[in-house]
Amino acid sequence: MKSLADTTELLETTISMLMGSQEPVTAQAGVALIDQWILPLSESENTQPIAQELQKLKGLLISDPTDSAVVTNQMKVIAEKVLMIAPDIGAEGEMPSLLSSLATALRTGTGSPQEQ
Repeated sequence: MKSLADTTELLETTISMLMGSQEPVTAQAGVALIDQWILPLSESENTQPIAQELQKLKGLLISDPTDSAVVTNQMKVIAEKVLMIAPDIGAEGEMPSLLSSLATALRTGTGSPQEQ
């Protein structure tokens, strides 16, 4: 697994990208970001389900044409899985807050309103 500092930096980059703090997210940028996450998430049993869902999202992003509604739904699935592992990370430090922010970004970062 990546170091805590590397993971924190990647989380912050991902959140920033999804929330539109940088240039608009393209399918290629999304795939590149997913590629950074899949291996480290595949290494731990409790994060493997997220890696599997990211693999599905990657497939959706590289399909032609890309179905934005299906991509949005897949991002919501990933958001729920992120929230499910947050308690396992612990209540201290910034990680639970970052995971919560990531889940929010996954739900809302596609430009569509949050549905719950």
